[in-house]
Amino acid sequence: MPSIAYQLAAEAAPLMQGGGWTARPSTAFGTPGAVLEHPDGRCITVRPARREGYVRAAVAYPDTSYDLTEAHRPTTEMRADRGGPALEHAVRTKLLPVYNETYPLVLAATEKARRHAESRAALAGHLMTLVPGAEVIRTEPSPIVEYSRRGTTERVTAQVLGDGHNIVTFRYVGDEATAAVVKAYGDVRRRTVPAPGDRSAGTREDGR
Repeated sequence: MPSIAYQLAAEAAPLMQGGGWTARPSTAFGTPGAVLEHPDGRCITVRPARREGYVRAAVAYPDTSYDLTEAHRPTTEMRADRGGPALEHAVRTKLLPVYNETYPLVLAATEKARRHAESRAALAGHLMTLVPGAEVIRTEPSPIVEYSRRGTTERVTAQVLGDGHNIVTFRYVGDEATAAVVKAYGDVRRRTVPAPGDRSAGTREDGR
């Protein structure tokens, strides 16, 4: 038998603002519940509340770098015997005003983070092609490219932060390796640093 949360969600879905909402069963919280889903990715979870005879509805976001606070995560509770129309009204008036405003910001932040990660990975790969023997020794949270000469203590690491911010560390490096790395790093800087007078992006270099 379907859970009361799913029955309410199934009744509420065709009444939801803007249309397109569907309901599906869920046990994500360890108890029989439901999820109201929209084709654009928005999700409302519906599950039994701690108070007997009540259900709790809450917004859900994908993993994101956006700084979500409790104010971005509204919830509401209602008696289960009030039916699907009451759930739709509670979601529309208490959850969607905040959710509809915040959800696009979350998607934008996620896309920005994805592009940033791709850019860092591309720069790390470019460094590897310019410095034979270099390798990526870490990919997250920011790539680190390292060059070390076998049989010696020479080592150069470049932490690729993106947006023109990179940290290059030299340890016991001879002239030949230094020249190769400096040339490669200079090439990367020319590819990423804005032209003089362009204040669209800040730059920073740290050398140790």
